Amino acid sequence: MVTTSNFVNLDDENYILKDTFHKVDKIAKAWIVPSTKQKDIFDKHGIHSYYQPFTIDINLFSPLKERYSKKELLHQFNIPEDVVINKLIIGSFQRDSLGSNLKKPKWQKGPELLIQLLKGLPRDKFILLLAGPRRHFVISQCKKYNIPYFFVGKESLEDDVKQNSLEITQMPKLYALLDIYLVTSSSEGGPKAVLESIASKTFIMSTDVGLSKDFIDNKFVFSDSIEYKNTLFALVKNDDSYRASYKEIIEEQYKKVIKIIGNEAMDCRLFEIYREILNYKK
Repeated sequence: MVTTSNFVNLDDENYILKDTFHKVDKIAKAWIVPSTKQKDIFDKHGIHSYYQPFTIDINLFSPLKERYSKKELLHQFNIPEDVVINKLIIGSFQRDSLGSNLKKPKWQKGPELLIQLLKGLPRDKFILLLAGPRRHFVISQCKKYNIPYFFVGKESLEDDVKQNSLEITQMPKLYALLDIYLVTSSSEGGPKAVLESIASKTFIMSTDVGLSKDFIDNKFVFSDSIEYKNTLFALVKNDDSYRASYKEIIEEQYKKVIKIIGNEAMDCRLFEIYREILNYKK
């Protein structure tokens, strides 16, 4: 059995790993897919697969906003209060630069779209919170377009994987600081940031990639970049009027994540997969 950790787009004639996929498929009895989007493609192409989403530690990624004040969290990450006062904190914690060339964007993560979304926002209304290594491309673009940002780490022109990688135990606290998390990827098996945000009760918006539509309210999953940009602009511009309405969405998404990737649900699906696959003849 093989897991599609990356998105396998067999509907795309230019999918560069199609030949590799078919080589693996010849020896695979079945595939594990982390999203219904991936399963729909496999079903369409007659490829035997089972749905089992990625999981995260939901004891670690839990709602911390009730346990910590914003002031405490800012202090833990050495973020000056005056940097974020009266501003929405928009988060992005995924690597955006290629390891082989830090000046170039990692196309799968869509950092160019992130910059396009932020360029049109009123500068006095938000700040972009960045964390993790290889954020070189986004940081350079923020400087170029005067996009307000704060980087949790030490900026470097060199590869900073060792220097700026964070312990996973710090990530839930970063999510707790956010008002909005943005996924701008163009291709994903996950991303796990969707699950982490929702389990942390952090509002999230995303491109239509991977498992996004399985967990995020579909009003905030976008195939069209203009619609994404306009929706984000409206939320940032009129935050007070929107904040109450998306509290309910946050709660519903949280319940959904716990129901689908909780230990009992994951174990039950895995048991059924093995029970069936052991009696399945390809």
